[in-house]
Amino acid sequence: MHPCRSLVSCSRQTTALGDSGSSAMARSDCELTGPCTRPHLPSVGHKNYLFQPRIANLVAPYMDTFRFDFRGNGESEGEIGYSNFDDDYNDIDSVVKHFEQQGYHIYALFGHSRGAISILNYAATSNHVPLIQHVVSISTRLDMFDVKRRHGPKIMKLLEDQGYFDWQAKVSGKETYLRVTKKNYDEFIHFNTAAVTNIPAMTNVLLCHGSNDDIIPVKDIASLHEIMSDRTSLRIITNADHNYKAHIEEISQTVARYFSYEGRKEEWARRILPNWKTWVNAVGGVLNFRTVGDIWIPSTIDGTLSYMRPGIIYRCADISSPTPEGIQVLEGLNITDVFDLRSMPEVQRRPTFQTDKIRRHHTPVFAEEDYSPAKMAIRFGMYLGGTEGFSEAYMSMLPHIRQFLPPILHHIVNKRTPFVVHCTGGKDRTGIVCAMLQMICGVDDEVIAWEYELTQRCQAIKEVDIKHIKAVVGDEITEERVRGLLSAREEYMLRFLKRFHEKYGTIHEFLRNELDMTMEQIHAVRDALAVKIPVPRASL
Repeated sequence: MHPCRSLVSCSRQTTALGDSGSSAMARSDCELTGPCTRPHLPSVGHKNYLFQPRIANLVAPYMDTFRFDFRGNGESEGEIGYSNFDDDYNDIDSVVKHFEQQGYHIYALFGHSRGAISILNYAATSNHVPLIQHVVSISTRLDMFDVKRRHGPKIMKLLEDQGYFDWQAKVSGKETYLRVTKKNYDEFIHFNTAAVTNIPAMTNVLLCHGSNDDIIPVKDIASLHEIMSDRTSLRIITNADHNYKAHIEEISQTVARYFSYEGRKEEWARRILPNWKTWVNAVGGVLNFRTVGDIWIPSTIDGTLSYMRPGIIYRCADISSPTPEGIQVLEGLNITDVFDLRSMPEVQRRPTFQTDKIRRHHTPVFAEEDYSPAKMAIRFGMYLGGTEGFSEAYMSMLPHIRQFLPPILHHIVNKRTPFVVHCTGGKDRTGIVCAMLQMICGVDDEVIAWEYELTQRCQAIKEVDIKHIKAVVGDEITEERVRGLLSAREEYMLRFLKRFHEKYGTIHEFLRNELDMTMEQIHAVRDALAVKIPVPRASL
């Protein structure tokens, strides 16, 4: 069981005539099982229709799921409707509130067809606190007027001549009739699907559609993705129809992968990489330059959302020789201070810089004696030990925490200006400092590891560094192994974080015990780096 995460799934289908308007209310005796959805084709869907149970089983490793029948569908009482979107909203809201009262955090909403319209509307208009992090919308409709095509000329003529038509469908195997009036029809086609633009930018949206969907044209999902592209991922299932009848496994695996560790990382990279590419070569003469921030941090405790602001912490490799243009960029970013984590032998080998506007602070992680050739050979030997070796090398920095972290924390709280932290490669010592600052803000371990791995994408390796390592370790080491030693893989950071928590507990416990900080002082650091937002809104 996953007591802090829950996915509520709801969907509807399209009949031969068009979109069914029914919604379902979960009964108070419903069981926690999996997602809720709804069908279309001369039958109106229920919680076990099509791919719903399969998706519930596949995402079970990541969260608990709950499927429910909308009112008038399946096991739920009430009457189906044609344009009763308010009922849809209330049904979803009732289920969400029910599980929140049981101690669940609603992690995701899932919907198909008409149900997808309804969950997108709920995400856009509910201003739900805490933030619902994910919405999965399968075969949704954007152009509501297209239902006229689905109904066909005969139905539309009936509607024009007599002011209504009788809509026939199957509900749980039983035939039912619904009288659709001109008022119902007008309410349906004028439903504001464009409200999806109000979904908070921090909510991740997965849009799925079948390329052969003849009920809702694939152009609808393309248009929706265009107006929400900064917050959505799009998956087109080749040759799939509206109900994915021949592609149930494919659509199910697509949704499951989205919630897997690999899928979460892909989504994070999709959002982060465009900005990272802008930063990484922004400062002439400096490798691996980027800001640490632009991270949304949802809380399941007090119903708030925090935002770790970019443009305060910058990290990079050795910053000893920025070009004149690079210095202009640093000053243009209002950077006032540089914290140099290198040891004295490194500084002597490659002196640093400072200007009238930018002050350098020498805050070495290791003392001079720790950077003797013999000690360096031992440390490099750790890095050659793969994931375990890297984590051991990172743990070896922590006994020296009083040497390098307090000046940075003091700057954050008291000076409150943008600053740079760097070592030689901008990877190991810099990575540990940035990891700790993110931990103070409450960033997930996996996001910390992904941010750390961005260094791997630019491989800030200089030939002079390769020669230096060979001189320390021995010429017999291959260049390939040296480059492995200088790599930055997520598993290195994840293993370090696991060992950190096993030995020291939380970051708060570590700072209290190792730096004698009070919770008030720790919160002062957090509040200088991240802003707490009570209610998520799209304007943010």
